[in-house]
Amino acid sequence: MNEMTTAPAEKSAAPTPVPAEFGALDWFRAEVDRFIEEMGKPGRSLLSFVPRFVIPKPAIELTDAGDIYRLSAELPGLTEKDVKIEIADGILTITAEKRESTKRQEEGCLINERRHGHFERQISLPVDVDEAKVKARFKHGLLTLEIGKDAGARKPVRKIKIEN
Repeated sequence: MNEMTTAPAEKSAAPTPVPAEFGALDWFRAEVDRFIEEMGKPGRSLLSFVPRFVIPKPAIELTDAGDIYRLSAELPGLTEKDVKIEIADGILTITAEKRESTKRQEEGCLINERRHGHFERQISLPVDVDEAKVKARFKHGLLTLEIGKDAGARKPVRKIKIEN
């Protein structure tokens, strides 16, 4: 017998309610199934598909480029207005917050979706960083920082002799 199937309606990212007759294991399986189903869908931003109990952390890369350090952070779906950067006491803090709200009319039904996401990432910087020499650029979801070095801040390595 050949059955016709229709595509299931798009589900929200909200946790699946647990019917009273189901146990915790059934609920967990439903959540795993929902997670796997959602994985195939493209995300709109770093903050778009995040369970409430998980705080997203952007992928970063810190490289030594000779006279500067270069830090890159991937922040898809965000703009420079969403991002705040601070540096103090050798700690670089990148914070972002995104709020979205859309309204549309479909077949007489009003749909109003709201999203809110927030993250904060702190990175310990090397001791020879000159906090006054930091430049930031943001383009196509990629934050790039060039962090100057202070040649006088680097202390020579001193070997310590172990006594008997």
